[in-house]
Amino acid sequence: MSNTYPSIRNFFLVVIITILGFGMGAPITWAQDSDQSGLASEGNSDEGSSNSDPYRINEKPDVGKNIGVRSQTGEFIVKDITFTDEENRFVEIGRYFDGKRPVMLSFNYSNCPKLCSVQLENMTSALREVDFKIEEDFQFISVSIDPNEQTSRARKSKQIYTEQYNKPGTEDGWHFLTGKRKNIELLTDICGFEYKYVPAQKLFSHPPVFILISPEGKIVRYIHGLDYNVDTIEKALIEAAEGKIGSPINILSYGLGCFLYDPSSGKYTFQAMALMRIGAIITVVILLITLVPYWFIRRNNQSEVKNHPGIPIPNGTTPSTGNSS
Repeated sequence: MSNTYPSIRNFFLVVIITILGFGMGAPITWAQDSDQSGLASEGNSDEGSSNSDPYRINEKPDVGKNIGVRSQTGEFIVKDITFTDEENRFVEIGRYFDGKRPVMLSFNYSNCPKLCSVQLENMTSALREVDFKIEEDFQFISVSIDPNEQTSRARKSKQIYTEQYNKPGTEDGWHFLTGKRKNIELLTDICGFEYKYVPAQKLFSHPPVFILISPEGKIVRYIHGLDYNVDTIEKALIEAAEGKIGSPINILSYGLGCFLYDPSSGKYTFQAMALMRIGAIITVVILLITLVPYWFIRRNNQSEVKNHPGIPIPNGTTPSTGNSS
């Protein structure tokens, strides 16, 4: 009997633990099942869209389908793609990547009913507030996505926006290019710029975006939308230029990686680690400024003591001459 009670007790313990285990596991299993059912419903959302949205209120219009921007950051522009500039000269796109200045590139067209003009006007207004100047620090290129656009229209567009920019001596940094369809499509594909022509409305549907390209032709950053932050533009230009433009402070901030681009907000944020790097550099500089002169003075004093044994050293004693008598 003495062995029976422990066996019974152990049996009940096992049963209780098993019940508790099932009781705790049931909600988890239910949650997993519900998640899976939710995923399944999401996967079939397209099939049931007609039921959930019978009047297609939330459906994207045809004009907005199959357009957007595919990030091609790190890719290089093919430099021998040929266009015609606003002066009717044949030019290769590579001529604008001079190894010194970054390029701000956009895709527009003169007959655009509204979007292109709003995009270019807003950016031009923002660039007026930027510390860097077109032509001196960077170049601005607008490539027409309309293969039928005439040079005269491109020349007129340049006149409009250079006058709005209103900074003398910058005209040579503005470039409005036209080209053949195959060349336009080649460049837009490299840049990840997806657009299309809508015959019913006789217009091109495209996203508003500016592309920052390095002096060597590497795609560095995209600036989306129609509202442009001056600080973001300046930092994007510094990043695209790889620290080659601006003051020594700008160059130092680029070299130390002080700013990190946040795609979710479209802005640059300051890195705490960069602040620590700056603090370390300042500390080293201060130490060098204070200690180097001390080392030289001390070394000179020791040399004087060696050359003139009778000169008292700082503790008031006279160094020994080597004679004990």
